[in-house]
Amino acid sequence: MALHYCSLHKRLFSRRCYGWVTFSQATIDEIRGYYELLCSINADASFLQVIEQSCDQCVVTFRTIARSQERHEGLSE
Repeated sequence: MALHYCSLHKRLFSRRCYGWVTFSQATIDEIRGYYELLCSINADASFLQVIEQSCDQCVVTFRTIARSQERHEGLSE
């Protein structure tokens, strides 16, 4: 199972909620700690992966920046 998280916005992707949910940094660190513990004891941790990924708020920010740049480029032509 892969746990996707965004450290910038402190959000984890919830399969149960089918979306991104805000968690405290302590919770995210705790999950990462469990992953590191599993890997360090030579257990098969392949079922658990903690993956950094852009969240829905990142996507909105990127789109806003892109639109702003498009408008700015259009004005300079």
